[in-house]
Amino acid sequence: MRAGNDGGESVSTIEQEASDWRAEIAARNRWRQLEARERKWTMAVFGLMGYSAFANVLAGVMALASPRDAAIGFVLGALYAVGVYRVWLKDDTRWWPVALPAGLTIAFLAFVALGGAYHPIPVVLNVVLLALVPFRAKAAAKANAAKHATLS
Repeated sequence: MRAGNDGGESVSTIEQEASDWRAEIAARNRWRQLEARERKWTMAVFGLMGYSAFANVLAGVMALASPRDAAIGFVLGALYAVGVYRVWLKDDTRWWPVALPAGLTIAFLAFVALGGAYHPIPVVLNVVLLALVPFRAKAAAKANAAKHATLS
């Protein structure tokens, strides 16, 4: 069946092109949704790590009277800052830029708790930070897979 005098394209060819076009739009929309989900997880990790970097450096500045405490604050702050850099600017989804400073902080706070000083808020924030790592990695993997499927 011909679709008039428009150059001889068949209706089935036009319908196939429209179907392909709709499928391409749907794939792009899916990729955008997955990318937005990855961005939300990245923002959550970035926010917690940025807060932790700032808090640890500030604690190091406030503890300058005790060189050991200041050094711990500055080292943890530097590790968090490296993690923020890797997460935000390098878009790194590996576990170590987040887990290393968070794990060290949890271990240090557990050691301090043995001495009688318990700080629950930093422990909870770092546990949440560790819990966000697999969610962010999974979202990034899905977004990358959808992006490659869209481009091919």
